[in-house]
Amino acid sequence: MMANPVNISQERWISETYLTKRDGCLCRPVIIDIRKTYFGIHLKERDSASRDVELLKKTFQHLPGFLEPHIVSDTDSDKENHPLYSVENLESEMVRIARSPEFTCDAQIFLLVVLAFGEYGYFYLPNDPINSYQQRKPIPAKFSTALLMSHFNGNNCRNLVLKPKIFLVQTCNAQLAQKDRSLFMDGVSLPLPARVPIEADLLLYHSEISGGYTSKMKKETRESLGSVIDQGDRNGGGDERETPACQFVYTLYNEVEALAGQQNEFELTDLILRVNRSLMEFIDKEHYRSDEDNKPWTIEPMIPICVDQLTKRLVLGTNSG
Repeated sequence: MMANPVNISQERWISETYLTKRDGCLCRPVIIDIRKTYFGIHLKERDSASRDVELLKKTFQHLPGFLEPHIVSDTDSDKENHPLYSVENLESEMVRIARSPEFTCDAQIFLLVVLAFGEYGYFYLPNDPINSYQQRKPIPAKFSTALLMSHFNGNNCRNLVLKPKIFLVQTCNAQLAQKDRSLFMDGVSLPLPARVPIEADLLLYHSEISGGYTSKMKKETRESLGSVIDQGDRNGGGDERETPACQFVYTLYNEVEALAGQQNEFELTDLILRVNRSLMEFIDKEHYRSDEDNKPWTIEPMIPICVDQLTKRLVLGTNSG
């Protein structure tokens, strides 16, 4: 047997399951919520953002020991001291979180969620322009998922050694649009880069099934998948626009809710398989097709990529009801 790499309990070292206590702080999730990103002075906005955060909070409520999440939002991200102002600032924020006991030492699971524009391997920062006429950068700064995870590996965060570190990444593609039928050429699909974490006890679950797909669903699909849509306040006043969630976030919430109603605990691998099965059905039945003359999308949705380097079983309890 390998020598104990850090000063941790012998019980935790030899256990075949992550030691997840059911009281106190099991996990304080972190959510990076980037709703707006500027490409030059042109704004792209994630319409599903508020619904995604709402569903994530409800998901965590089904899991005992999960505290209210810490949210790094893009509000005031134009300020130079804001965590999302630059790659350097966000790195500093990740270092701060990695050194905060509430997220690492006091918790048994580390969970970080990214909601942003981006693609496999990275996400974009807000890139707020200097003013309405002067852009800050023509292309937003990219923050790689490899860099994100590196701040919480065994070398940089000793308090998380032999604890599961889970990264849920939902990146909406800023180039997602529907093809005009006058266009005769499809876009060229580039091969996806391999992004594999080199440390143990890391899990990356990355989806690009954007909220844009669900915002323009066919009418009959919207009715059959009505729970994806937040109907909002229908008593008059306020914004009554229907707000869709990203299908990945909604499916995660829906499957955790279903498991909480069926059993007292479940393994993380079972949850991942259930989520992927539901998303495969969503794609196979082309639920993402829209009412607008059934125009195809420039980018077809794909099943999320899951890179699993967990070394032990992760069993989560549930709060039923």
